Amino acid sequence: MDEPLIATIMRQRVVTTSPTELLEATRALMEHEGVHQLPVIENGALVGILSERDLHAHSGYLQRTKVDAAMTWNPLTVSPTHTARQAVHLLIEKSINALPVVDDNRLVGIVSRTDLLHLLERLLADGKP
Repeated sequence: MDEPLIATIMRQRVVTTSPTELLEATRALMEHEGVHQLPVIENGALVGILSERDLHAHSGYLQRTKVDAAMTWNPLTVSPTHTARQAVHLLIEKSINALPVVDDNRLVGIVSRTDLLHLLERLLADGKP
């Protein structure tokens, strides 16, 4: 059985933020979009990722703290040609919830634990362990 590739699982519509945005505005964007992490883009390049966990660590200071003070710099990434298994391994090993998908140094998507659980659900429904 061929393993599913990230290209077939990832969400291609990715909401992003910038390092200079205030955390309060970014929190509102995450809430509005229903996402739990945002890739951080500067000059067209992925420089970090901001998660809800990062926001919680700065509670009380969201209105005066910029994204670059809370985000994870140089996040782990995968390419569209990585397999779902490789992504799952990284998420478990590093105890993270999402991986930006980068192709040719350009952000092309994001894959989360939830996306991978949806894949598992489909595989189980198809009778494929």
